[in-house]
Amino acid sequence: MSSAEPHYLDAKNSTKKQDKKTPKKNFQHVMCFGTFDIFHPGHHYYLSEANKHADHMTVVIARDHRVFSGKWRDPIHTETLRRDIVERAFPDAQVILGHESDIFAPIRELRPDILVFGYDQKVPEDKIHELFPNIEIVRVIGHEVEKWKSSILRNQHIEKDHTK
Repeated sequence: MSSAEPHYLDAKNSTKKQDKKTPKKNFQHVMCFGTFDIFHPGHHYYLSEANKHADHMTVVIARDHRVFSGKWRDPIHTETLRRDIVERAFPDAQVILGHESDIFAPIRELRPDILVFGYDQKVPEDKIHELFPNIEIVRVIGHEVEKWKSSILRNQHIEKDHTK
């Protein structure tokens, strides 16, 4: 990897991971990010754990075109449907669509105290630390990842559509 490429961290080499204990709500505002396509119990677990860190939670839903550019596939559900599903699951959270072009805009605009990422999210953590040195970053461990993983569920969904 060249020095010009962003350094992405995953759960194996992230700087901080959440332990099994329930965290105290030490922060005012937590922010989480995701595609949340085929919303499943793993997503619910991630957001529930993130919500334990602060009094207020904002969930940023990936825009459709960002999903394609990051995963080289279109999401199954539209960004507005994915947002609506997360809003129904977490009615006390602020659920927004991500910025069209600047992935850091929600952080800059809403100024959370802590960012919580899922165990398998690829994140430019070094860049986040550089831009937002006072924001804490934590990762949530996976929940039954052999069963509740979007790529597995997506493949099952596609296979089911092909057998119709």
